[in-house]
Amino acid sequence: MRALLLSMVAYAVCALAVAAEEVVYRSTLAQQSVETADLLITLFPLDEDVRFAIMLRNTQTGFERQHEFDGEGASDPSPFQLTAMHYCDTPVILLTVEYPWRHELPQYVRVLETFAFRSADFAFIDKTFGPLTDIALLDSRKAGGIDFGMQPPIFVQCLSDPNAPPFLFSMKTKD
Repeated sequence: MRALLLSMVAYAVCALAVAAEEVVYRSTLAQQSVETADLLITLFPLDEDVRFAIMLRNTQTGFERQHEFDGEGASDPSPFQLTAMHYCDTPVILLTVEYPWRHELPQYVRVLETFAFRSADFAFIDKTFGPLTDIALLDSRKAGGIDFGMQPPIFVQCLSDPNAPPFLFSMKTKD
C-alpha cells in the first residue's frame, strides 16, 4: 500500500512539473530572446496578425537595432539556432527562427526561416527558408567547377557591388 501511495505521489509531482513547464513556455511566447556574452536578440509580435520584430542589442556598447518582418503563419516566432559566421568577407549573425504551424496539415508542425544580419551594425542582409544547416557558401564570382549536386539547397551568393548587401541567399535549382 505504501509503495502504491509513493508511486501516486511521484506521478502527481511529474504531472505538475510538465504542466508548469507548459505554462512557462506559453507565457514566454510573447517575448522570446537569446543571449550570448555580448549580444541579446529579442523577438516579439507587433500586431495580432503575422508582423513581428527582431531586436539586436550589443550588451557591451548598448548599440541596438530593430527590424520588422512578416511571419510565416504566426506572429509569435521563437529563436531556434544562432551562429556567427564569415560570408563574403563580412562577419555575419545568422538567426534561425521557428514559427508554430497553425494549419490543418499534421505533417507540418513548424516552419524555420534564417535571417542574416551584419555583425558590425546589425544591418539586415537577407532571409531564407530553412535552418542554417541548409546553407552553403558559394561565391558567385568563382562558381566554375563546383559540383552543384553535392551542395545544400540554399546558397550564399557573394556580390561584388559595394552599394549592395555583401551576399544574397538563393535556392539551388535543378539543371
